[in-house]
This record gives sequence, C-alpha cells and structure tokens, in this order.
Amino acid sequence: MTRAGHTRITPAALRHTVETIAARAFGVPRSGVAAVLEDDSGRLGATISVHLALPPLLGTGFESSGFEGSVLERSRAARATIMARGLDLTGRTLGRVDIRLRGAKQAAGTARVDPPNRPHGNRKERTIA
Repeated sequence: MTRAGHTRITPAALRHTVETIAARAFGVPRSGVAAVLEDDSGRLGATISVHLALPPLLGTGFESSGFEGSVLERSRAARATIMARGLDLTGRTLGRVDIRLRGAKQAAGTARVDPPNRPHGNRKERTIA
C-alpha cells in the first residue's frame, strides 16, 4: 500500500496564521502580536502577546474604532474569534488560548492630549506654540 501524499503545515506557518488572526481580532498591526504555540493534550495551545492600541484620551473610546466594552471584554471576544478562525483556517482545534497584554499605546496620530484649537494655560507654551 502506497500513500499518494500528505500535506504538512509547518509550525512557523501555524504561528504566523494565529498571530495574524489575533492582530485582526484586536485591531492592531501584525507586528504588535507575538504567539508561542505548544501541544495542549492533542490540541493546539497558544500564548499570545499583544501591544494593545488605546483610544484617544479625549475621544469617544473603543466604539469609534469598532470595539466596544472594556479591555477584558475585548480580550474575551478576541479569544473566541481566534479559536473560531484558527479552526477555520488551519483545521486545528485550539484548546488553550492565553492572551497577555504586553503594553498599550495610542494609535498613530492621536498623541495630542489637549484640543488643537484651545490655548495653552502656560504662558511659555503659548509663546512657543
């Protein structure tokens, strides 16, 4: 009996796929996500680290970027998405998905704290600006 062939998905391909799914689930760039995969009693276990983007301090919150709720609610929703999409794309069942929020930063272009048309309270800042 001979085998016609088989398909093998490399560990690196699985890791990159999980990282991309997680990046989309959190709405961050792929470079802001790192994943470590391991065996979880026959299923795929994942530890995912994410640099989470924060909403503007004076903005309306996560709702404006398509995300609602607290950071914990976002993490729970992202975990469910990662598990479902991971199965769809890789055919592997994800057992354990640990999410670690490594840090937080504001999204690009939102670093300003005070409104742009509001005068500064500090006299030196007014003369410089």
